[in-house]
This record gives sequence, C-alpha cells and structure tokens, in this order.
Amino acid sequence: MRCVDVLIIGAGLSGVVAGKRLLDARKTIQLVEKSASIGGRLANKRFDGAFFDTGAQFFTAKDPVFQNFVSDWVSSGVVKEWYSDYPGALSVHPRYRGSPAMNIIAKNIATRLPIKLKTKALRISREGEIWKTSFSNDEEIISKAILITTPVPQAIEIIDQSNVVLNKLVRKRLDKISYESCYAIMAILDKPSKIPSPGSISIADDIVSWISDNQQKGISEIPAITILSNLDYLEYKNADIKDLEQSIIDSAEKYSEAKVKSYQTHFWRYSKPLEQDAQRFVEANINTSLPPLFLAGDAMAGPRVEGAFMSGFYVADAITNNLS
Repeated sequence: MRCVDVLIIGAGLSGVVAGKRLLDARKTIQLVEKSASIGGRLANKRFDGAFFDTGAQFFTAKDPVFQNFVSDWVSSGVVKEWYSDYPGALSVHPRYRGSPAMNIIAKNIATRLPIKLKTKALRISREGEIWKTSFSNDEEIISKAILITTPVPQAIEIIDQSNVVLNKLVRKRLDKISYESCYAIMAILDKPSKIPSPGSISIADDIVSWISDNQQKGISEIPAITILSNLDYLEYKNADIKDLEQSIIDSAEKYSEAKVKSYQTHFWRYSKPLEQDAQRFVEANINTSLPPLFLAGDAMAGPRVEGAFMSGFYVADAITNNLS
C-alpha cells in the first residue's frame, strides 16, 4: 500500500498543474485518472488521416501568472497563437492552441508526475489523521491529503459513497455547481470548408454552437472539422442519438459548405460549468475534524482553460501550507 503526502484524483489540467507544483514543493504525490489518457477536456483524436481537437478548442491568457507560463510554452513550441482577430470581433487578443494539439499542454506539464491511468477512485475513508482511498483495481493508497479535480458531481459521488460528511455550507457550495453537456463530432470533409479565416465560427440559436476547421487551424493535413453541439437547443433536446448526430452534421454542412465523409462522436457529460464557485478552490474539510480534503477545477472561479490552470496552481499552494 503506497503512502504519499497528497493523492490527486483526476489528471486533467488542474490535477497535473497542482501535481507539478506540489512536486516542486517537495511533497510526495500520486495522481490517478480513470481514463486512458491525461488532460481531461484538453483532448485530441486521430482517425483516417485527420487530426482533431475534441474538447477545448483554444485558450486565452489574462492573468499575469498564467501569461508567464504561456510565454514559456510559446518559446518552447508547446503552444502557438491561432488568431487574435476575426470578422465581427468585439475584442482583439491572442487565442492560443496546443502544438500539435491541445493535449500536449497537459502532457508537457505532467512529464515527471507519477500517474496511474485507468484507475477509478471508489471511496475514501478516514484512518485517524490520514486518508485511505480504495480503487477499482483493488489497490489502496494512504495519504495525508486528498485533492479531487474531477467534475464536481463526480467528486460528490465519491464523497457520498464514502459516507464523508462535509460542513453544510461547503456542501451547499458544491451542490450549486452545475454543468452543460455537449456532443463533439469529429468530421472528415470531402473538400476544404468555406468557414471564414481563421477557421472558427460561433453560432447562436442552432443545434451547433461552434465549428473549428482543423485544417485551417494547422493541426490536420486533410479537411476536417470539430463540431460542438448546443444541447440547450430545445427542438433537439430529446432526440434519438443517431437523429441528433445527423441533425448536427446537417447543420454543420450548411456552415462549412462541404459534405461529411465520415465522423466519430464524443459525448462530454461535463463540458463546461454553468454555475461556478466564486473561489479558486474548495477546502472541503473546513470546520470538520476530517484530514485535508480539497476540490479544484474549472468550476472554481473560471470555466475555461485558464481557470482550470489557476485553480490547480493556487490549490497546490494551499495544500503545501496546510501540510507544512
């Protein structure tokens, strides 16, 4: 049974950022991730010669701390500027993409981190002043602190299955957080799209909310688009999945002026926070006798890539101080 200072559940951007910062602070850590890869919504897919960003399509950098990291990533070639201006833009500022794809950002941060993939946390239990966490592969890990960076409903599921009782005000904060869902369709086209430069379009009042031209974006050598759905579009909310996919494709073909030859679909159950917490992280054990238990992620004061990064950055400092 491995013993560490901090167990991090979830190896999305917040998890790997916190892990690196804790490792730099000389804390022993272990990250666990139920998926087969790290990065969460910093995800990509390749099939039939095309390459796609399947989750987050770009990111911006407004916080000075984050801007310093982005500057280093640009210098090292980890990210590139996709565009800063586009027709009808209300503001001009850089939109960055991972190079070759968004997932490289998480992989670059996680280079030295101990990560167990395909490992689902089932429950946590208090053992005096420490935590014992049980996993789907029958392993157990002992830790002084736990950081959960999964989407908040998944974090609550772990907590509830563990019979861990949180402070009422903390629980109320967590229960308020909600997410929207999204179908992402990765589609190969029969010819280059007619989506205007720089290769992205945001759409209102349709089943499609966003289209990225991955060829114009510079990540796919052949014509290919990522289509993100708007599941709040009431006309399609209760449609059959295949009918829903076809409706999304029909709409995307209208905007791209090209036919879809083949496609794959990914459903993001927690694609973007709708209701967020006002703080960068949640100290979930506050006003209890529980060992340190923290939650972080893009639902904490920022529903974007930058928000996820900053949440992981600041929660790591809080955990380090807590364990000092």
